Amino acid sequence: MENQNATDPLESAAGAAGPHAVDAFKRIGDETRLAILLALWEAYEPFADDNALSFSELLDRVEYDTSGNFSYHLQKLEGHFVESTADGYRLKQSGHRLVRTIIAGSGLTDGELPPTEIDFDCRMCGEPLAITYENEQLYTVCTECEGRFESGTEVPPGAIMGFAFDPAGLSRSSPEEIFAASVVRAMGKFTMQMGGFCPDCSGVVDGSIHICEDHDPDGICPDCGRRDEIQARWVCRTCKNAGHGPPGPNLVLHPRVMAFYADRGLDIGFDATDFGTIVRTLKAMSDHEQEVVSTDPIRVRVTIRYGDDQLRMIVDESTNVVAVEE
Repeated sequence: MENQNATDPLESAAGAAGPHAVDAFKRIGDETRLAILLALWEAYEPFADDNALSFSELLDRVEYDTSGNFSYHLQKLEGHFVESTADGYRLKQSGHRLVRTIIAGSGLTDGELPPTEIDFDCRMCGEPLAITYENEQLYTVCTECEGRFESGTEVPPGAIMGFAFDPAGLSRSSPEEIFAASVVRAMGKFTMQMGGFCPDCSGVVDGSIHICEDHDPDGICPDCGRRDEIQARWVCRTCKNAGHGPPGPNLVLHPRVMAFYADRGLDIGFDATDFGTIVRTLKAMSDHEQEVVSTDPIRVRVTIRYGDDQLRMIVDESTNVVAVEE
């Protein structure tokens, strides 16, 4: 006999996610409802005049036998992931996002990429770089030196940088295109996070600066496991989407920095189709210098140089730019 006093596992697990998240999980916790979402996504054509499916069309696509039970499942999705229109049913934005997340996560490939050299050399030792895909992360690794991070179970040896990357991105035609796409995705994400905006859920992002108190500047620090003494961290209050990296290089797409480079004839940006632009941008980022100005309150000076000119920016403890000197 079912225990009427049993605690709902979803409610127990939800914590800060709250009742809205619990309700959403319950509404998709059925294979028929997931089939409805997938069928509506398959029928969707971007920029089409009408993407709605009638009840009978949707029933046929899912190949469900009983219209009454099917209607019950459809009603559970309405208002949350599916909307009803005069022409039929179609996905709401939340429904599209849910299906896209699953499609991107499963991708069009097996999600594996052994170390593959790209036409880009390590700025520290001059040897070729390679990319490799592990644990839903695309890593750029040096084929010769120890890289920028302490290697371990999650970070491969020689790692220079690593970005979250969906398996679907591996379907690009060359390793250079895969590399460029991962950089574009990460740069766009970091730029939004530094502006306090979550790229995943549009929620509020909190930024913070973390300084290694006993940093060893000679190689990879045994205390923090990285070369950079200063690390910025961003966490979304709503969905916990997070990112981290040295604040100096990540200012490369700040409007004042891009204007500084443009005024001097240097074209940087994040065009995923132009490997050369990505390389120029990364080389510019690697020349950004950062130093701790004060620890109470935390202030970090970032110096951007090009030729004989320089731009200096002061970043506070929340990763906000609070002063610019040119």
